Amino acid sequence: MTTWDGTPSRETLVIVGYTVPTVLLVASTVLRLFAKMSNEGLHLDDHLIILASALEVAYSVTILACGVGHGFGRHTATIDLKDLEIFLKGEYIASHLYNLFLAATKLGILVLYYRIFPIPWFSKTVIGCSIFVLIWITIIEAFMGALCRPLNAFWDRTVKGECFNSTALTYFVNSSNMVTDLVLFALPIPVIIGVRTTRKKKIALITIFSIGFITCGISAARLAYVVAQGSADITWEGVPLGILSAFESLGGVLCANLPIIYRLFKTAAQKISSSVSGQKSKGSNLQYAYDSRVYGSKSHGRQNRRSTDSERWIRMPNESDSTEMQTHVQGMSPEMKADGFEMGPIPRDGIAVQREFHTRVEERV
Repeated sequence: MTTWDGTPSRETLVIVGYTVPTVLLVASTVLRLFAKMSNEGLHLDDHLIILASALEVAYSVTILACGVGHGFGRHTATIDLKDLEIFLKGEYIASHLYNLFLAATKLGILVLYYRIFPIPWFSKTVIGCSIFVLIWITIIEAFMGALCRPLNAFWDRTVKGECFNSTALTYFVNSSNMVTDLVLFALPIPVIIGVRTTRKKKIALITIFSIGFITCGISAARLAYVVAQGSADITWEGVPLGILSAFESLGGVLCANLPIIYRLFKTAAQKISSSVSGQKSKGSNLQYAYDSRVYGSKSHGRQNRRSTDSERWIRMPNESDSTEMQTHVQGMSPEMKADGFEMGPIPRDGIAVQREFHTRVEERV
């Protein structure tokens, strides 16, 4: 595309390339909050993902506000010094926001791992990775703070100062980010493979957590572009790099949100399917005994459940547990009374059925 004066422009691409992934990212986080707030509330990993989402929105808004209309998407030679200064200042602020976003997302995923996979050796590994991420972001931010002396020499071309090679810092950030992502997304796979559960559930879990490897692919493409880019035309050549960064952000947050919102979509699909097929519960009163707690059917509130529906399907048993959780259905010979059936005590992990019912009980994935 071209501007009104006939010069080439990528500004429309910039607007679309930053807006679309940001909207999708925010939507996935809102769904995560809906799934959590409607059940047991928020945990530390939820707060970290909220922080990461806010940082990504701030990052995209900064780029759009300081870039579009100030030269981002046009050739540097066609931009006046004032617009270039505004763009570079926004680029510097956005770099801080992006780096902090990366750290918050990684920590959010690690805290989620720590909570849903309560295995001692795995928990220690997660803690070690979290410490590494904190050290990693501290080093990056320290270098960013000392990028130029004086600092405004980075964006003000009229100021004489000394700046170290920012390209080397870009290489470090991108390569280390890709390596940490590979480790991060590979961490839960051995645990999932080794856990005692159905093959269907294993495949579902591995698929959900392996989506993060798509983010690694975007990181690799971004790194390759950084290495290949040797042009001083940063406002033009930097557009694909920036858009890759925006979609990389989306991939990271989706990896953190999908394990939570997956169950939300599955439940909605089951309700729609049940409604279409005309299957309705009639006169049933189903009770569940689970972990020494009795859960009622629809008449009982969700607040009494130990964990949320959105997370129960991904929660793994602790390897220190002395007994393996199993599901038993015990048949009893009830004696008829005037008010219905009389049944004995409900055993652990048992299912007791009062009155005849005609409905389908599906095993949770």
